[in-house]
Amino acid sequence: MELVGSVASGLVAGGVTLLVVVAAVMVGGIVIVARRRRRPGRLLKAPDDVRRRAGSALVRADDRIAEGEADVEFAIAQFGERAAQDYRAAVRRARADRDEIFRLHRLIDDEPDAGLANRERADRIVMLADRVDRGLGEQAAAFRDRRSLESTAPDRLARLSTRIAEARQRLIDATKQRDALLTHHDRASLGAAADAPERAARSLDRAETLAAEATPGSTAAASSVMATISEAERLLFSAEEALEQVPAAAARLDDAIDALQRLRDDARDARTEALEAAEKAPDGDTGAAITTAVAQLDRAARADGTDPLEQLSDLRDAMDAVEVSLASSRTQAQRLAHAREAYHAARVQAEAQIAAARDAVGSRSSAGARARLEDAVDELRASRGMLETDPVGALDAVRRALTNARDAEVLARY
Repeated sequence: MELVGSVASGLVAGGVTLLVVVAAVMVGGIVIVARRRRRPGRLLKAPDDVRRRAGSALVRADDRIAEGEADVEFAIAQFGERAAQDYRAAVRRARADRDEIFRLHRLIDDEPDAGLANRERADRIVMLADRVDRGLGEQAAAFRDRRSLESTAPDRLARLSTRIAEARQRLIDATKQRDALLTHHDRASLGAAADAPERAARSLDRAETLAAEATPGSTAAASSVMATISEAERLLFSAEEALEQVPAAAARLDDAIDALQRLRDDARDARTEALEAAEKAPDGDTGAAITTAVAQLDRAARADGTDPLEQLSDLRDAMDAVEVSLASSRTQAQRLAHAREAYHAARVQAEAQIAAARDAVGSRSSAGARARLEDAVDELRASRGMLETDPVGALDAVRRALTNARDAEVLARY
């Protein structure tokens, strides 16, 4: 019996030992497997690498499209609309690809932990950027060849001289218009248009100098003469673009003045309504809040200055303060009416801020600045589409456009 008992005890002890060993092996295996499974997760996430690749490709595509948009207008000025129709179509396709690039980049920003999905998005962004570069590059190369083969130096010089003379007249008109604007507005409110005539004049002076160097009788090689003419044409086109900034700024300021007057009319009605509500306020705090908002509105409505966009911003902020103070007493119909009234001023502000952001976002701007600018344009476009059916949503969207455009300018400048 003792022998049987010893054997049984040994079997039990051995079984327990075996179970412990098996359990240890299983735990070790689970840990190893878990570690192996975690490693790919870390590799798939790699947010910095993904953002760098996606951002670099976005910047590359955006710059290429900006160059293509300028070059196709240059080609139209040289050879006519019909000759450049394929180039224009290529630019349209590139813009569609850019829209998709910005959409994918936005998803990467919104879902930073989507490791594999973000890698796939980054790969597609790179692919689309390559397609943009290839499509526009082919068209640009074709027109470079056409400029050197189809046009003789005398023909191009003749057209160049005519366009320079026309630009000189436009420069006189633009300078007068800019100076007239500066008598009523400060330079900051004009944005890039403030020094546009001077920039245009420098480009025209240089273009004329190059055109003179390429005149018949020059001892330079033919290829050098054609290159000189091409550079003169580029400078002329740059001058023409600068001159367009002055009437564009004038139009923006006219819109701002009109919006400011309309908002002041709305402010008078809002003030009357707010004072009546203050008299009927259910408690002292509510009445004090309404009174404070009315005082802010009075200051903004009486303010005088040389920048209508700044005045518009201050008055809109004051109107918003009044709206908040009256929120509890307003009906839905009143809220919708206020949103429609406030939308016009907010739209004018957003459009002006987007223009300022575009001036700031150049070839060296980050992907973040470009993405914010694209978001601003998208929000502004969306706001126009929903104004009739959802004025409150439209107002919210145009305010987001303004915020995004401000962010874009800050990111581009700093």
